[in-house]
Amino acid sequence: MSSENTNVSKPLYRDINADDDDPEVMELESYCVNCEQNGKTRLFLTKIPFFKEVVVSSFTCDNCGLHNTGLQPGGKIQEKGVKYVCKINDAKDLNRQIVQTDNATVLIPKLEFEVPPNKGTLTTVEGVIQAAIDGLSHDQPVRKIQNPEVATQIDTFIEKLNALKELKEPFEIILDDPSGNSFMENPYPLHI
Repeated sequence: MSSENTNVSKPLYRDINADDDDPEVMELESYCVNCEQNGKTRLFLTKIPFFKEVVVSSFTCDNCGLHNTGLQPGGKIQEKGVKYVCKINDAKDLNRQIVQTDNATVLIPKLEFEVPPNKGTLTTVEGVIQAAIDGLSHDQPVRKIQNPEVATQIDTFIEKLNALKELKEPFEIILDDPSGNSFMENPYPLHI
């Protein structure tokens, strides 16, 4: 009597693939720091093309509604930092993927705008700009009542951010990470 092993070993970190029917998301019961009940953490180990392995995490608590996501490098801290400087000229540039680790700073020199290190995230150039718009817009109704001058200045700045998204003129974006674990996609990876 012979037994055949039909289990195929899959790599720990798998390539991101929209057609993957079995992405192997690990689900763990986790402690919720908000309500002190149990929630669920989902972990997804994946490879970002032309970059490296990352761990994407998501926590949700059905008891209190807390939800957060994160992105961490799947490997070690690199020996050298990285600094990506990119000229944004067209829609393809706006759609460049950005892996921003919790050590990275994003700068848009044209507006003297800086996104300080924060929790790790996987986004796009447009996503960075939209997150800034959303963050600045969040308390605007209250701010317009309490401090109208500051609210007007913020509205003006939001207009400038929207102009970047609309590509009214080219601009430069910088991703600076002393840990070396952040990444900005090249939409033309085979052309150097």
